[in-house]
Amino acid sequence: MSLHRNLVAGVASLLLLSALPSASTARAADGGTLKVGIAAETGNLDLLQNVSTLSSYTAVFDGLLRYGQNGVLEPALATAWSISKDGLSLTFELRKGVKFSDGTPFNAETAKWNLLRWMGVDDFSWIGVSAAFDKIVIDNPYKLTIKLKRPVPAAPLEMTIVRPVRFLSPKAVDAKGKQVKPIGTGPWIVKSYDAAQTVLVRNDAYWGKKPLFAKMELKVVPDEQARVNALRSGDLDVIGGDWVAQLSPRRAKMLKGANIQVVAEPGTAAMLLGFSPKSPIMKDKAVRDAIFTGVDRAAIASVLFEGFADTTADVFPKNVPHAAKRHPVPARNVARAQKYLTDGGWTKSGSGYTKGGAPLVIDFLVSEESLPGSRRIAEMIQSQLTEIGFQVQISSVDNATMHDRRPAFKYDMTFFTSYGAPYDPHGTLSSLYFTTGDSGPDGKVYVADELDRLVVAALEASGPARDVKMQAVFDWLYNNTAVCPLVVAQRLWAVNPRVKNFKLPATDYDLPFMDMTLAD
Repeated sequence: MSLHRNLVAGVASLLLLSALPSASTARAADGGTLKVGIAAETGNLDLLQNVSTLSSYTAVFDGLLRYGQNGVLEPALATAWSISKDGLSLTFELRKGVKFSDGTPFNAETAKWNLLRWMGVDDFSWIGVSAAFDKIVIDNPYKLTIKLKRPVPAAPLEMTIVRPVRFLSPKAVDAKGKQVKPIGTGPWIVKSYDAAQTVLVRNDAYWGKKPLFAKMELKVVPDEQARVNALRSGDLDVIGGDWVAQLSPRRAKMLKGANIQVVAEPGTAAMLLGFSPKSPIMKDKAVRDAIFTGVDRAAIASVLFEGFADTTADVFPKNVPHAAKRHPVPARNVARAQKYLTDGGWTKSGSGYTKGGAPLVIDFLVSEESLPGSRRIAEMIQSQLTEIGFQVQISSVDNATMHDRRPAFKYDMTFFTSYGAPYDPHGTLSSLYFTTGDSGPDGKVYVADELDRLVVAALEASGPARDVKMQAVFDWLYNNTAVCPLVVAQRLWAVNPRVKNFKLPATDYDLPFMDMTLAD
């Protein structure tokens, strides 16, 4: 499951921008149209295929549960849920009176049909409840129980992820079961979609709280500067969001200086420096300790993120469930970093260090395509480590090369990001810190036999024991300097003045629209 951003820029964005409607276009009498800039087309929103942008799914499809602020689970298509004492049965009471937008009733039968499309299927074994799936029992027309072969304490939280756990009308597939239409029970209905835009109209039969405007136009504008210009001219109402169309800190600061409303809220994903466990030089804890102490997180946050980031020494932000206690964020200390090296057997040699005749040289793997802005951050870290006595060689590669080299640990050091809400902490731990977890091209932040045991214990724990077991994982990573957390980038959005009561949902996988109104 690759969750890295890959924003495509090009001349085509300027052509698309010229086709955007004028801000003076008459507003619909029933509440108006919100125009949102997106970086890539939404696609057909197939719930089983990794071909569509993630941010649009939640507008069209509901899940059984909803991920609320700070990871609090809220009812959605399920009004109540429970887990048996042995952890092998997960029961849901389903909401009555709900229909898909094509009129098909939602009930236990349609819910079971949807769940069986992915539960127990190898392609979705990265979801714990799928890997442990046994069977589904319909208790009554609005109640079902998922039976598991082993406990999955994170199962309720997994029911909030974007894809594939949401619910599709059984009439929206062909004879072979392939999805042919994006028909859900959500607050919006897909009216049309193509390479230039997706048009959503309000589902006036929606079971829940309805949007206060009638239409959304998701405009494909791949180039960030073009999106900024369109916002300032009024051709777009909203831009931003890491999984919608990323707004960089530099441009957010510029917009804020131009009196455009910029919304910056704490993020849920941490940016990390990962050390290859197969790198001979990175197996030396003294080297890892020197880097951990020698990196200036505050400078990265203030200079490269323009203040729109929070420093961290932990692998998850505090707003992620079970993130546990905080470890202190070290201030940069060159002398202490150098002492780690000398105490670890490294000898000062000119402007650098050697050990056993080998120089202190590290290969820093970076891909601007995989993580926009990472080259500038790498260059700042390179300068900071050079002052300590490291020789840092930046290997700047394309997205495909990064996807080849990172899973094979062909680097000394590289960037990672945790997956963020609603996938964490279980998603990142099971994929990026567990030897056999399926992380695809994302690779692994760190793996070790002892860490595997701790991660398994944390993921299998329930109740109060879960926080204790999670803390054991975080303490091991910190005490072994297995990873170097840097910053948590804030969630950045910019908003046209005609949009009133703009507020962010709990995750950037959700489009913001609830409770918003539009001025003429």
